[in-house]
Formats: sequence, C-alpha cells, structure tokens
Amino acid sequence: MIIPEKYVYIVADLIFLVIWIILYLHRKDLRKEMLVMSLIIGIIGIPGEYFLWIKDWWRPQTITGTAVGIEDFLLGFTNGGIAAVLYEEIFRRRLYARTHIKHNLGGISLLTLFFFILLTLFWGLNLTSALSTFIALIVMDVVLFSLRKDLLVSSLLTGMLMVLVTSPLYYFGMIFSPGYIEKTWMLQNLSGIVITGIPIEDIIFYFLLGLTAAPLYEFWQNERLRKMSKK
Repeated sequence: MIIPEKYVYIVADLIFLVIWIILYLHRKDLRKEMLVMSLIIGIIGIPGEYFLWIKDWWRPQTITGTAVGIEDFLLGFTNGGIAAVLYEEIFRRRLYARTHIKHNLGGISLLTLFFFILLTLFWGLNLTSALSTFIALIVMDVVLFSLRKDLLVSSLLTGMLMVLVTSPLYYFGMIFSPGYIEKTWMLQNLSGIVITGIPIEDIIFYFLLGLTAAPLYEFWQNERLRKMSKK
C-alpha cells in the first residue's frame, strides 16, 4: 500500500497522538506536565516551521496544501508531551515538589534565551535553521543543567529514548511513500549524512528535544524525580 505524499505527515502525527494518548491515560499523575509541555512546544512549532525550518531544512506537504498546517501543531504537541514524560513512564518515576517556590521567571528566561540565540543565528548570522536550533538548544541546556545537575542523567536518557521512539516513523514514510525523505528534506542544505535513511540532523534534533523538554518542566516547577512505590 502506497500512501500519497500529502497524507504521510498527518498519518505520522496521528501515530504520535496514539502514543501520547496512551501515556496520558496511563499516568494520571503526569497529565499536567504533558499538557503544559505539549502546548508550549506545539505553539512554538507553528512559527518555528513558518519562519525557520521550512526555509532550508524540510518542507512537508500538508493536507491543506499550505506551507504550515495543523500537522505542525500536532507534531510539536505530541512530541512535547511524549518527551516530557517518557523517562518517568519507562523508569517508573514520579514528580515531587522540592519547595513550594516555582521558578516561573527562570523558565521564561530560558525560553527567551533560546529564541534570542535562535533568531540571532538564523536571521543575523545567516546560519542554517538546523545549526541555529542545535546551538540555541545546547546553550539553553548548559544553563539549565548548571542550575539543576540532578536532572542531567534522566534528560540524557530521554534524548536517547526520543530517537528510538521517533525513528520508526521515518521508516514508515520510506516504506509507504517511497522517496519521501528525498522529496521532503532539503538535503542539499543539510550535511548530507543519513543514518539508516534518516538525516542526521533529525536524529540530533530529537535527542536535543528530549534533553531539553524532559527537565524544563521540573526546573520551572522546582520539582524532583523519585521512584514510584511498588503496589
């Protein structure tokens, strides 16, 4: 069965949505974290696609035929929520408050730093959107982990888990829409390195997304992770 190219993106999103729903239903204690991070990254994804990533990274077809579609919000929404709680689900961790003080300004400051670096590198220094995104995320992570070293290990594991979870969706595109990667990704603007058919930039992106989304909520809400008690 061959899926028309314009439907591959939305079908992949719906597969991500199934994973998101399973996590949401299974872990009632993590629902707030999932929703918050899903909305933040889902909303960021829309202008991010329009102003940056479809310029020189990839340009997927949408069901509406527009440059940016509902697929872009769904991708950010589902990926944000999955990345936020994947470690807690697999390693049976739950959140608990360190104090009642929340780092609201700290969380906003980190996001502001990310956008400032991203836009400066892309629009000011004319770096590619991929390289600009990577540098902005890494700088944000360095600041975050310098303040919360206890979150580093869980975040590194989440980054690796996100690569494992998302990789099958690329194979889905390759199998059911042959040539999808070559038609959708602007490989001439990227490194040209592919690993099992996946552009290395996307592997790096999902690792960094997991590395960043996993600890951001914990930092913002001033919470720690601990093992769930056995029933």
